[in-house]
Amino acid sequence: MVGVKEKTGNGHWRSEEAIAGNAIALQALREIIVYPSVYAREAQMIGLKWPKGLLLYGPPGSGKTSLVRAIVRESDAHLTLISPQSVHRTHVGESERLLRDAFSEAYALASTGKPSVIFIDEIDAICPPRDSRKQHESRIVGQLLTLMDGSKSLSKSLPHISVIASTNRLDGIDPALRRPGRFDSEIEVTIPSLEERLQILELHTKGLDLDHHVDLKSVAAACNGYVGADLEALCKEAAKSTYSRSLGLTKEGRIPHLKIEDWEHARLEVGPSITRGIAKEIPNVSWDDVGGLKDLKRRLQQAVEWPIKYAHAFQKLRISPVRGVLLHGPPGCSKTTLARAIAHAAQASFFSLSGADLFSKYVGEGEALMRRIFHKARQSAPSIVFFDEADTIAPKRGGSSGGSVNVGERLLSTLLTEMDGLEQATGILVLAATNRPQDIDPALRRPGRFDLILYVPPPDTEARYEILRIHTCKMKLGEDVDLRQTAEATHLYTGADLTNLCREAGYVALRENISGKCVLGRHFRTAIASLTPSLTESQIKEYSTFSVDH
Repeated sequence: MVGVKEKTGNGHWRSEEAIAGNAIALQALREIIVYPSVYAREAQMIGLKWPKGLLLYGPPGSGKTSLVRAIVRESDAHLTLISPQSVHRTHVGESERLLRDAFSEAYALASTGKPSVIFIDEIDAICPPRDSRKQHESRIVGQLLTLMDGSKSLSKSLPHISVIASTNRLDGIDPALRRPGRFDSEIEVTIPSLEERLQILELHTKGLDLDHHVDLKSVAAACNGYVGADLEALCKEAAKSTYSRSLGLTKEGRIPHLKIEDWEHARLEVGPSITRGIAKEIPNVSWDDVGGLKDLKRRLQQAVEWPIKYAHAFQKLRISPVRGVLLHGPPGCSKTTLARAIAHAAQASFFSLSGADLFSKYVGEGEALMRRIFHKARQSAPSIVFFDEADTIAPKRGGSSGGSVNVGERLLSTLLTEMDGLEQATGILVLAATNRPQDIDPALRRPGRFDLILYVPPPDTEARYEILRIHTCKMKLGEDVDLRQTAEATHLYTGADLTNLCREAGYVALRENISGKCVLGRHFRTAIASLTPSLTESQIKEYSTFSVDH
């Protein structure tokens, strides 16, 4: 993410245009690289000792290495790069010698008065926690500790040496390095915010010809969770799509423009790397795909969309957004479809978990997966963590002492801890669906965890008509088909039943005439006669009882 730099009045280069965002990391790097030479006299007058070590951590592609290179250019310092592939050697003692040579080179350059930076990239691969079984790595860690401690004794004669390291696995570093005197500070390079994403997109589209309908702010808003490397790849993919679409136009001498469809195609090809492998693709389900439930959809929009789209209004009024929403109701009444519509409407990172994902024969694996999901959700906020069939993940405690129940109780404890830990995070919502809310542990149903518990009822006549209209919009219907009459004749049918009814009516038409051109009213009547609704009056009363009592 390198761009045009400009010179300041102090005579050194500024890097805001080279690296978008990450103001805290930029300031920390200046304090350790630039300030010791620019403000050496002032520091000597007040007895200030500048820090010697800085550890940058954050997800891959967030710009840690680019930040260091930009500040090195800004200060005109000498950069000594240490990477895993340059250090790891086959012969005993060779890796330690390479480290000593790198520090000796930095000492020699610093003695001339030129600032010198030693940058250790992917330090977790070079200095993992020491283990008696891995003597080679232990020797490398010991050598680095000696070199970093040795630089302190030479600090008066070598004031411009800085040791900076980067990693995306903060816990994968030997603890002896993470103390004052070695790496004095640990700065997180976060995922860019909306404004920072806009700056990065503007930087990478400077040489591209954008169509006047393209709004980069809207593109940035739709790229939640993207790091700098993802946005760079997105711009390249959009340009590639423009080139493929405009091959004929370029031959005629016309200049192709990046259009909205090019960006939409690029977003389908390039997703946020931080959620790769664990997040689900946001389903293309809108609110219009859910028939009926107008009041329920309105409440969900207020609980889920508003805190994400109108975050400044919530901060202005000091209103805490809803942390969790529990959807409960009979099977087949669109609970999962509502969750998909929420994720699509909010354009948030969507993480979906079920009992099949979390239950494992290995002790602690399910809890580790849940903690990892919540960690990724915090990093890529705004996010939605969706638990389908929540009663299997968070059952009531104190039941049978069987192994599966113990696993469920451990998962529940982890979920309670993670939801309580969301207090410091913003833009994260836990969404759960179940048809057995009475089997969920009461500790999870209290305010502060699931603040909003909503009953998803079976569709009424008007809702059934809307569902039938949605599922038959692409079918060829005869003029005698009366969907409203069909809706009145399908009392106790759920949304899933109505979907099956439309499919069955089509099969009846095909069985009657494989060359038929449309589905007629009699085909729907035949399908209704052959199908049985999933619910009974007593079941509806039983499902709605929890909602009334709660």
